[in-house]
Amino acid sequence: MSRSGVNLDTAASPAAPDGRSGHPDAGTPTTGTLETRRWPRPALPALSALPLPLIGALIYAGIRALNVAVAAFLLQHGSYRQRGWSVLRWMRSSDGGHYRAIAAHGYSYPAGGLDHASVFSWFPGYPAAIDSIAWLPWVTIVGAGLIVTAVAGLAAACGLATLGLKLTGDRRVSLLLVAIWAVAPASTVLDMLYAEALFCALASWALVALVDRRWLTAAGLTLLAGTVRSTALALIATLAIAALFAVVRAIRAGQPFGTWWRPLAAAALAPLGLIGYLVYVALATHRLAGWFWVEKHTCHMVFDWGVSTARLAKGVLLGDPPVANVFAVLILLAAVFLMFWSLTERIPGYLHVYTVVIVLMTLSTSANWISSKPRFLLPAVLLALPLARLLAPVRTSVLVPLIVSLALASGWLGLYLEVIARWAP
Repeated sequence: MSRSGVNLDTAASPAAPDGRSGHPDAGTPTTGTLETRRWPRPALPALSALPLPLIGALIYAGIRALNVAVAAFLLQHGSYRQRGWSVLRWMRSSDGGHYRAIAAHGYSYPAGGLDHASVFSWFPGYPAAIDSIAWLPWVTIVGAGLIVTAVAGLAAACGLATLGLKLTGDRRVSLLLVAIWAVAPASTVLDMLYAEALFCALASWALVALVDRRWLTAAGLTLLAGTVRSTALALIATLAIAALFAVVRAIRAGQPFGTWWRPLAAAALAPLGLIGYLVYVALATHRLAGWFWVEKHTCHMVFDWGVSTARLAKGVLLGDPPVANVFAVLILLAAVFLMFWSLTERIPGYLHVYTVVIVLMTLSTSANWISSKPRFLLPAVLLALPLARLLAPVRTSVLVPLIVSLALASGWLGLYLEVIARWAP
């Protein structure tokens, strides 16, 4: 032991000219007996060394694979088996039938008058993505839809991990954000022919672009999201508010027009996807508010300020409701709680606008499709941020079983509501 406190016998030797350590145990094995000979062990790359978006995608893919495995197991046992469903039938069921029809035939299917106008309730972005690869050899409409869903889900996970890192600077919180979103109560639709995965991918990357002040990129992604779901209204409002504040600050600072035309242009471009489809439906139905007319008269969905949702919640709390109704109301109450909790997060204010608008849109529409409301909440990805922060200090040995348990529960719940309770997600 030297005076400095360093053990000279174990201190690192200077590196050799080829970059290897000068210690005799480094590099090639030393000569000697079999017992003393040391061979280098092959090293696997540590998971933490991978790019964060890739880790997020791997976590998401693992949860989705587990979800499908749960469905495959349940559909072969008990009451689920008696229904006679296969995994493929489950994946293409409910709204999947409408998306497949639109991808194959466009909005002329089913043919007829306004009694078939319900087809316009489903936006064209997802069917267009399906049709864009369904022409490939050996790729069916169903196969193309599942490919779009899978790729979009992975892109959404990458975007959410990136967004979480930009907002928190914490890799662990960012990955937990992905995991919590992937095990959300309605996350089974991320394995099905539904548009949610595609919308969440566009929304998460639009928010990333907005945080980075890449205005035109955010506007382009928002425009595309407007062709996928009406929930794009939340993105449009978010971008408009962010752009308004940016323009006001620039004008007050006396900056030239060349420095703030991008947020102005972004605010103008962002709504064009949603507006374009609403105009198309208006022309097709010969009604100025055609899409809203379709929603009201064929799907029985209207904006009622949440009166019917509150009435249903009251019936659940004070009456003798079906089990499925209890699940749905508990999910909505949890979303409201998380919405208020998320407002305590120190993130840009316009991101709070995005979350609040999605939750309010979900609550304020009529409750006759209460089974779909948990799915409408999936794009509110930042609802998971407070939970991710709360769980971040927990040991990985505890977190992994917890996430796996939640994934199993989520898979069971989604399949139960659709196959046993016969609720469309």
